[in-house]
Amino acid sequence: MIFVTVELLIEIILLLVLVLMCFGLYVAINGIRENYWIKEKKAYLDAEEVNWYLYFSGSSDFSKSLIPKTTKEIQGVEEIFISYLKNVSDPGVREKIIKFSNEYLRDHYLKLIHSKKWSIRINGLKRIVDFEIECLSAYRKLDRKSNSKEENFQLLKIIGFSRREQFIEELINRSTGFSEYEYKKLFVSIDEELLGRIISVVENLPSTGQYAFIDILGHTRDMKYLKFLESQLTSEYQEIRIRSLKAIDAIGIVVELENYINFITSPFWEERLMMAKLLGNLPLNETVSHLGALLEDESWWVRSQAAKTIGKDKDGIEFLKEFSKTTDDKYAMEMANEILLNGGN
Repeated sequence: MIFVTVELLIEIILLLVLVLMCFGLYVAINGIRENYWIKEKKAYLDAEEVNWYLYFSGSSDFSKSLIPKTTKEIQGVEEIFISYLKNVSDPGVREKIIKFSNEYLRDHYLKLIHSKKWSIRINGLKRIVDFEIECLSAYRKLDRKSNSKEENFQLLKIIGFSRREQFIEELINRSTGFSEYEYKKLFVSIDEELLGRIISVVENLPSTGQYAFIDILGHTRDMKYLKFLESQLTSEYQEIRIRSLKAIDAIGIVVELENYINFITSPFWEERLMMAKLLGNLPLNETVSHLGALLEDESWWVRSQAAKTIGKDKDGIEFLKEFSKTTDDKYAMEMANEILLNGGN
């Protein structure tokens, strides 16, 4: 019995040694192959990087030597293109990259997006987005219910520049499960015209999409979105109202103060806080009574913002000095004095 056990143990050890040898051989072969691929990509970069610079700068005409012949050379081209897209804002360079990609890289990426491996498909979709490759017929084959969230995210970016007339419909159908951050990245990737069209369907998006959209409108600082943002101030959802107030403040224009007066006495301190900030977009002589009320608010945050808003106005220091002498609210007095000590900041 002991002899059989020892014999079995020897067989197990030999088997493990064999497995380790095979694994070592596999790693070695992969290492050699990877080194070969890296050298191949590097050889392309060494040979053509300067030629790409000359072509992009207009110093030389297009050369057929720039056309990659292998997958690793394509990766070399990708590396060059991504670097230029990130660091150079010249629209002429981008136009050349898009033209080259559609002519010489299109078939390569079509193969990638139909791979059985998710990671390969995603990589192909990302590059199609980066280089704006047109391949409408291929997208229809990707319209699967089994698409992952990341695939739908990249597809929406692609639809944004290739099937613009379908973008709104696809946005509603494909964006389920997107985070607020993902919605923001998507909205930033589309042009101004498409962004404006989302206004008509924004209520069909989940709350994360609505929040992201309102925030992005604020970041544009474009007053043409004021009417829409003001319409959101009557929303039944507090977060929508607060985000809209923040976006309007970011744009920096208040047309009709009467549209905002109710927020000064809002039961929610966050809305009163935003009003204390928003009133800074108007002259102090038009808002002084409202800011005075907010300076005596029960919330420390609201009082603090009201004092800061007043202190930033050219006449604010004098107002705070007078206010601190006449108010019966000790907390408001302390806040006013704090701003005065800091010179209005």
